[in-house]
Amino acid sequence: MDPGKRLLVIDPNDARREILGRCLRPLARVGLAVWFLSMLAVGATLLGRHLVALPRPANDASLARSMSSLRGADASGRWMAVHVLYADCPCSQRIAEHLLAGGRPGDAAERVLLIGSDAPLEARLVRAGLPVTIVTEDEAATRFHVVAAPALVVIAPDDSVRYVGGYTESKQGPDPRDLAILAGARSGRDYAPLPVFGCAVSARLRASLNPLGLP
Repeated sequence: MDPGKRLLVIDPNDARREILGRCLRPLARVGLAVWFLSMLAVGATLLGRHLVALPRPANDASLARSMSSLRGADASGRWMAVHVLYADCPCSQRIAEHLLAGGRPGDAAERVLLIGSDAPLEARLVRAGLPVTIVTEDEAATRFHVVAAPALVVIAPDDSVRYVGGYTESKQGPDPRDLAILAGARSGRDYAPLPVFGCAVSARLRASLNPLGLP
């Protein structure tokens, strides 16, 4: 052998590692792409659940009839506000605490349509002079045409719906506008419906907002 030349020796282990690396690199890229798309899906789901406005009930004759059925004799011929709350919804709990804080208009009737079961909350609302009607999720959708909460419905003495929408301009807004909305309706001013930020009541809406089934 020419002393000036060096013999190149290939380690079989190095060759195997090179081949393995070539095979794994495409798999790693695919795995990274799958992870990225999964994170996008999770992010979109969380955004839909927490920031996107939910459907308001349609302001039609069916809504007027169903909500007016909550009047009772003591509310006949009076302005009425119906507060639609969902027992399993933190945003509804915040509105309930706002109602319980006092300062309610004594010359208007107020009712709470509570979807689901929360006995302590029901008792507190009744003690505060806010009659409560409890319905299931299915009854809320089929009888009262509500698929998301919290929502506010203002009914005139003639049983026409003067407002149907949310309480705040943003998710978990610090300033519920129910008193201003009720006062505006009673004075004949139109109040543009605020978005409904809260929780889906119907199973179908929950599934569309949370297709991944996140807790």
